[in-house]
Amino acid sequence: MKRAATILLLFVMLLQVFSKVMIVVDYQANRNYIIEFFCINKNKPELHCNGKCYLAKKLKKAEQAENKAADSNQKQKFEINLYCQALFLLPSVLPAVPDSSFPPYPFSHSSQEMVSIFHPPQFTV
Repeated sequence: MKRAATILLLFVMLLQVFSKVMIVVDYQANRNYIIEFFCINKNKPELHCNGKCYLAKKLKKAEQAENKAADSNQKQKFEINLYCQALFLLPSVLPAVPDSSFPPYPFSHSSQEMVSIFHPPQFTV
């Protein structure tokens, strides 16, 4: 049962992808019938329409249906609001840290000391 559903889904997807190809194949297979019953310009043989007007109309209709489906897919956007609920609350006033726990910097750093160590290689030409 699961395999049949998968094959059916695959068939429907391929039919949708190749819908314009199917219209052209149908036109080629039934050209004489289309010329006789559906051609708008059959009274004007100098145009050499041969049912191409019908084919163009069907292709345009399929393209409009495809665009309509694409527009409806764009309208179905979902907005997801992400939020995080706090698991615990921090105290509003943190305890004071005594200044004696952090001694002052024991060294004074200068950027000139770093320049003397790190410099690009020098080449003599």
